[in-house]
Amino acid sequence: MVHRNFQEMFLAAGMPEDQVDNVLDHFHAVGEAADIISVAEYETAKSIHEVMDASVPSGDLHSPVARYLISLGARIAAWEDQNIQRPL
Repeated sequence: MVHRNFQEMFLAAGMPEDQVDNVLDHFHAVGEAADIISVAEYETAKSIHEVMDASVPSGDLHSPVARYLISLGARIAAWEDQNIQRPL
């Protein structure tokens, strides 16, 4: 399966090249980003989100890139809710 558009964005965001195809295969199979389970994955996810967010046209909610971006944002928020202490 070829994922050229995604690959360029993931690589530009700092994802190791050997992980890109696995991430994309998971997205195409499940329809959402994988859970974030470590600080390193969280930092990479934030970087990927920033790069991809800059490339998605405003109002695009249905393209594969936009759907991945939305699901990645949800995973980032879930990780933050569980792992970052916030002042009351």
